[in-house]
Amino acid sequence: MIFEKPDVLYFLFLLIIPILIHLFQLRKYRTTKFSNVALLEKIRLQSRKSSTIKKWLVLMTRLMGLAFLILAFSKPYIPNTESALKDTEVAIYMDNSFSMELPGDQVSLLEETKQNLWDQLGEQQQFSLFTNNNSWKHTNKSDIKNDFFNIDFTPVSLGFQTILLKAESMYKNQETSKSLFIITDALNFEDTPDLKTTKTIDLNFIIKEPKSLKNFYISSAKLEEKNSNSELRIEIKSSLSIDKDITVSLYDGLNLIAKARATFKDQLTSNVSFELGDTDFKKGRLELETDGMSYDNTLYFSLNQNDPIRILSLHSKEKEKNSFLSSIYKSDRFSFDVNSITNLDYSKISNADLIILNEIENFSPILKTNLEKFYRNAGTLVIIPCENASETTYSNFELSEAIYFNSNSNKRDITTISYSHPLFTSVFSEDIQNFDYPSTSKSLEINPSLSPILKYSNGSSFLAEQDRLYVFSSSLDTRFSNFINSPLVVPVFYNIALQSKSKPLLYSTIGSDETFTVKTTLGQDEILQLVSSNQQVIPKQTKLGNTIQINTQYQPEIAGHYELKQKDSTLLDLSFNYNREESDLQALDLENQNLVKFSTIQEAFNSYTEARKILELWKWMLIFALGFFLLELLILRFLN
Repeated sequence: MIFEKPDVLYFLFLLIIPILIHLFQLRKYRTTKFSNVALLEKIRLQSRKSSTIKKWLVLMTRLMGLAFLILAFSKPYIPNTESALKDTEVAIYMDNSFSMELPGDQVSLLEETKQNLWDQLGEQQQFSLFTNNNSWKHTNKSDIKNDFFNIDFTPVSLGFQTILLKAESMYKNQETSKSLFIITDALNFEDTPDLKTTKTIDLNFIIKEPKSLKNFYISSAKLEEKNSNSELRIEIKSSLSIDKDITVSLYDGLNLIAKARATFKDQLTSNVSFELGDTDFKKGRLELETDGMSYDNTLYFSLNQNDPIRILSLHSKEKEKNSFLSSIYKSDRFSFDVNSITNLDYSKISNADLIILNEIENFSPILKTNLEKFYRNAGTLVIIPCENASETTYSNFELSEAIYFNSNSNKRDITTISYSHPLFTSVFSEDIQNFDYPSTSKSLEINPSLSPILKYSNGSSFLAEQDRLYVFSSSLDTRFSNFINSPLVVPVFYNIALQSKSKPLLYSTIGSDETFTVKTTLGQDEILQLVSSNQQVIPKQTKLGNTIQINTQYQPEIAGHYELKQKDSTLLDLSFNYNREESDLQALDLENQNLVKFSTIQEAFNSYTEARKILELWKWMLIFALGFFLLELLILRFLN
């Protein structure tokens, strides 16, 4: 028992006063004479004995009454736990990730959570509340009523450690008793609870279990080009092994183009495809029938009309105008231009996507300066050395080390292909052992710091690459190499050209670190914007000459179709989708964790209230005091 006002207990010493009065009664007795005292003597003895008992009872009831009255004013109480004696601070984490859209008893888990939590919070109760994308510090119900019921689903999700750190930042005082309520469906957590970090926080897990985990979602889409036609291949996934058919609809804007059926026969994955022909879907959209979660039932995509890749081949000899490159780049996808360095229009360098230095013997200072500027502005360079090239012929080009070392006049076979290099993606279905490899009779040694693509039998590079710079070790003249007669020549040069111009993806994932470039000229203080039907944002952008590098990691934050605009002009159509990680529905394993878990918010708050309840005894003390005083009156009135 603890006393709120212990100083009042000093008044208990005053109880000695009635005791002294009782022990030293100052009453004087008077003698009365009677003729016959035999009967009076008997009455006197009996009355004195009864009077003594009555006085002791009165004294005891009086003392007890006064003692309980003093105890009542000292306000005694009994706490249920030690934490009940401290000031308390409450922080509440409400999970509003996409998985909270799964059905509860009647509505979604998030709507059910909001209503139940609101009912449990006291009108004047102080608390801190935070979600995956918002927070309110030291507030109460009346202050956040409007914001509270507007809490919506978000693609952002927090790991357990992040939740703890955010909760700790919301507590005012380190000496208070801290409680954290984590209300979540326990799905798709990045990490597991670490009890070592929760010693100072009373942690309460409230697990909201969905009524059903059934959910179908569009996992991914991929565009495959076949001759003049394109095929859109879609992967549909199910969170449960189930036998069911799902309809997938393809839209171009608001127009329904086609429908397909995804069949699940006790499998988790189904694939469907649509033939697109040569149609450009500037605002393409795939949709599923509505089910558990809605955010993953739609996938936005865009197909932009691709401008030809501008390729500039520079040479020192007139005969190079009819080189093998013109036959590789004869497709409409390329704009191939061959120029001699003696009469070169230098403006062509800045407008090119790929420049091939085809056996140039000497570089003028102005040519070298323009080439280095082109490379510095995210251009792609290919160096094919001439027959008389030396280690210094192709020096610098923004590299800290020399490109070439000493020359070699021995015949060497090219025997190793780096199949994992992006140039050979989808070129080989498997590693080839009996390939008719080409060879060279005169070559230079490439700096080993460059990543090898094709290697000689001794391990040195025939073709290497570093940051958009592709370097051959030998002239491709048939006198020194038979590489141009090899089957490798077409995929190498073709894919170098394709990768020299980054184009927007079919769609991008919100929050992913994705970068693409667009060629345009910006005025001073001019910026590019991403504009949708209901918002416009400014993505991270870097100006590199007449090329703008766009990074979409931080903007936009809402899925949908966007136009990359320069003032009123649309440069590209882009599409963004939410990450599908929330659709995987992996439950957090809490069985082996020593955590306080509850199935309902009401149960958790009742436990919290009970643990901090204080049994106040002053009312009982006052009742006992009044009872003893009443007993004293009864003794004085009725006890003879």
